[in-house]
Amino acid sequence: MDVRTLADRELTELPLIDMTEWLVRKGEHDPTFRLVANEFGVVMTLLDHGYYSEASERIVPLLGMKVPAAFHRLGLALEVKANGKKAAKRRFRSLSPAVMNHADLTDWRAAFKWEVRWLGLPAAVALALAALAFWPDAPTPPVAPVTEAPEVVTVTEDEALAKRLEELEQEVARLEQENESLQAAEPITEEAAPTEVPLAEVESLVSDKRYEEADALLDGKAKAGQEQAVGFYRLLVDNKLEQADISDYAAYVEAYPESGYRADVLWMKGIAEKKQGDAAYRTTLAEVAAMEGTYWAPIAESVLSQE
Repeated sequence: MDVRTLADRELTELPLIDMTEWLVRKGEHDPTFRLVANEFGVVMTLLDHGYYSEASERIVPLLGMKVPAAFHRLGLALEVKANGKKAAKRRFRSLSPAVMNHADLTDWRAAFKWEVRWLGLPAAVALALAALAFWPDAPTPPVAPVTEAPEVVTVTEDEALAKRLEELEQEVARLEQENESLQAAEPITEEAAPTEVPLAEVESLVSDKRYEEADALLDGKAKAGQEQAVGFYRLLVDNKLEQADISDYAAYVEAYPESGYRADVLWMKGIAEKKQGDAAYRTTLAEVAAMEGTYWAPIAESVLSQE
């Protein structure tokens, strides 16, 4: 199999969420793994936005620890995407014989045309393989802490979005209560009124990543008191369906400068500017990074630090 094809397959099929949860569980008893879990969250965020070079560099300290073979497969895939086959082969050669001979790295050995007989004595290999079971239960030896990284708990932007949506549930509930009070005071007429956006249903659909269905519900009119929230979800759904323009984000920020969704909108605006090669993304992400206490601030700071 071609090395680049293998790298693309690995990035698609590796159980990234399970790998993250494994690090988190290890971190509950080992401070070193707790820090590594945070760093791996940054790696996943960089990967989600296509920053392969930065992600490949930041995963290196983790590869020096006793981790499942899946992490080494991810490290090789990132290095292929970042620097090509030769660089990935050098990373492969730097692994211990036991890791190189692990059953989960069979495809990588074949891609690099690496023969098992080059990997040392069979007895040593057998002993090392026993220690490298995919989810080892043996206690982890102490390792020097890696460089501190921003607290990033999620794996991908979709996971980050799910966490953010949980934080917004209380605000949605409050808006629903206010709307019920307003509806009670409005007279009922027989004339057909514009369809109102069911905000709670939209939020549920977005949480389930059912963006097309949410888009259909967002064609209506925002209920009184829910204009900012509805406007945000329109932007978010358009972003996921690749229908949003940079001007749309800018218009929202201008219309609602005090919105509780401001950091989310600016994050989407900065990433859109980055993808279009607009140098303004640095200013946008710098503004997000300065919003202390928001979810996207440490992630924006991490992206800027890689420049």
